[in-house]
Amino acid sequence: MDALLYCCCGVDVHDEMIETCIIKGLGDEKEFIRKRFGTNPEDLKAFAEHLSNNDCYHIAMESTGVFWRPVYESIEKYCRYVEGIVVTNAAHMRNLPGRKADADDAEWISTLLQHGLLRSSFVPPRAFRDMREASRLYKKFVGEKSRYTNRIIKLLQAHGIKLSLVLADILCMSGRNILNALAEKGSLSEADVKNCLKGTLKHSPAEIHASVSNSLEPAECAMLVLLLRKIETAESDMQEIVSLMLRLAEPYQKALEQLDSIPGIDTVAALLLLAEISATPHLYFSSPEKLCSWAGLSPRNDESAGKVKSRKILPGNPYVKSILCQAAWAAVRCRNSPFRDWFWTHRGKLGDKKAIIAVSRKMLTVIYRLLESGDLFNPNHSKSA
Repeated sequence: MDALLYCCCGVDVHDEMIETCIIKGLGDEKEFIRKRFGTNPEDLKAFAEHLSNNDCYHIAMESTGVFWRPVYESIEKYCRYVEGIVVTNAAHMRNLPGRKADADDAEWISTLLQHGLLRSSFVPPRAFRDMREASRLYKKFVGEKSRYTNRIIKLLQAHGIKLSLVLADILCMSGRNILNALAEKGSLSEADVKNCLKGTLKHSPAEIHASVSNSLEPAECAMLVLLLRKIETAESDMQEIVSLMLRLAEPYQKALEQLDSIPGIDTVAALLLLAEISATPHLYFSSPEKLCSWAGLSPRNDESAGKVKSRKILPGNPYVKSILCQAAWAAVRCRNSPFRDWFWTHRGKLGDKKAIIAVSRKMLTVIYRLLESGDLFNPNHSKSA
């Protein structure tokens, strides 16, 4: 196979050091320049200068955990000129025939790059990488809040308090008032419960009081106070992360407005989606089908001898998939939403789970088209999705 690049570099990334191999030349007259660098900022700056001094403008590395990021950003920052940086999936490299197990990793990566055999992963611009880091931290805080909420439910259930049976969300305004009063007093009268309730509820005050008629000991009240404080801290952290993401997304207000105009997507969901797919997915994915496949929302193509073995969706990007599935459930409950009409006419044939995945794919297709065209959402966009 003929080489496509005259000079390129393969980088084997580790926690404490990186191994590099620059290949110069074609055919049998290749020159191999191997060098090891540390991963401190000064070492990575020296690596970027090493690339520039050797006129190496094509670099490839594996997407090893988060260790590739400082290497990638050092190349962006310090190299005088770069034509392409390929961050490739390690699983893709393992599937390529060759001698990687017996060869120096960096040399093998550079050899694959020189022959055009590496497939680059999607790496968004720096601003979106920062937003992505914040969005994934936000997801961790949401998980913490859910864990503490479940712990409160378990604590109450263990002592015969069935608040979760009469309130769908124990952290609604009425639920929080009851929990705070319970943590303070240990037991509640029917009058106390009535004073805690706000708005219209499915169950009567007498039914809600019956579910919380048991009492808590002082030690149990102290644990409830601690758990409620943990939830408040997680909510405060979530709000700070959202504020940070809004500041990072200031240059992309138009894209935020476009996503926010879609039924089921609010400002937070729009921020989380932008962090994952960027404001210009059409520059990185040639079609909405490619983007949906990357997100893991396309059916698997597994057919042999005329028999379909599986149509299950692939893992893809779990963050995009989870955000869109939540948005899809909200969209199919919105009045005058085309997503709602499609879901309720197909759920009987497909089932709820498959139908909601299909709605998620439609929403991602609409997002791609909107960001490509610069338009706000129009119900007609979804008809061709």
